[in-house]
Amino acid sequence: MDIAFRTDGKGAALAQSEPLEAPSPREIRVRVKAVGLNFRDHYFIRGNRFRAPAMGRVPCTDAVGIVTHVGADVDRFRVGDRVCSVVLPGWIDGPLTMAALSDSLGSEARDGVLRGHVQIDESAWVHAPAYLSDIEAATLSVAAVTAWHAVIELCAVQPGQTIVVQTTGAVALFAMQFALAIGARVIAVSRSEDKLRRVSDLGVGQTIDTSHVPDWDVAVRELTDGKGAKLVIDMGLTDSLRQSVRATAFEGTVAVVGVVQERTNALDIFPVMNKNLRVRGVETGSRAMFERMNAFMSAQDIHPIVDRIFAPDQLDAALDHLASSPFGKTVIRFESDNDGSATQSSDVERR
Repeated sequence: MDIAFRTDGKGAALAQSEPLEAPSPREIRVRVKAVGLNFRDHYFIRGNRFRAPAMGRVPCTDAVGIVTHVGADVDRFRVGDRVCSVVLPGWIDGPLTMAALSDSLGSEARDGVLRGHVQIDESAWVHAPAYLSDIEAATLSVAAVTAWHAVIELCAVQPGQTIVVQTTGAVALFAMQFALAIGARVIAVSRSEDKLRRVSDLGVGQTIDTSHVPDWDVAVRELTDGKGAKLVIDMGLTDSLRQSVRATAFEGTVAVVGVVQERTNALDIFPVMNKNLRVRGVETGSRAMFERMNAFMSAQDIHPIVDRIFAPDQLDAALDHLASSPFGKTVIRFESDNDGSATQSSDVERR
């Protein structure tokens, strides 16, 4: 038997025992070591003003674990390999399709990874970077891959050029780390003075505090001698698109990577047209992107920023913490790196 957390349709995910069947020919069974939480998990379990809580599904998309069983036709993994889950198992490479998008882990269509063991097709996994801890590797599937897609895969910014990153959430922090690693100039935009101070410690050269400078697009142009940024990472804040396109340089790109506050967002079409801008949506990324990102992170020794770690029986507290907009990722640890025992919640050292 296995432990799985299933949504009850009332705002909770409850632990229950479920049988484990033998893997089919292309499946692998993974013993979960840690699960990273994302804002989509909070909405999926608890609902929000746009959607009701999910019913009867295993939530979450980001897991790291050890392969314990392999099907007869599996050729990408062996027992003992450490792996990370792929959010969209049907998106292997190339352009995103409707079929791949509709088959996301931890969705109404498909169970996720918040359980003791996950058993799905081998196509839904990549090898975990060897240099990262389980806690760090559990943060990659959504936030890191989304940031990688926006900063690197779009080929929208080069070394020495300017990128603006809105907020200091998990995607934003990964975007800053990737941009700094390729030698881009980063301007961070946030309403939190404390968090802006902390991204400065990471190496971000310039920050804009929107609690004091609400017209941050004007400030970006001032910081870039009137030119604007080559790439703006838009998080879907209220009225963010209007300011993002105004902050972007001629022939630049606005990468929309989130829907944080509103489902609709006004867009000023004139800067888009007059400056030949590209406004591009970024939906996580393919498995091939994930693998390229892992190779880059390993070469650059980039470590994810983790804010707090919880045990599985502290899921409600973990979701509360996630809703507080922490600086870095929130992780559920099923087993320790050393002895396989569950751990209690803890703060971790912030790099």
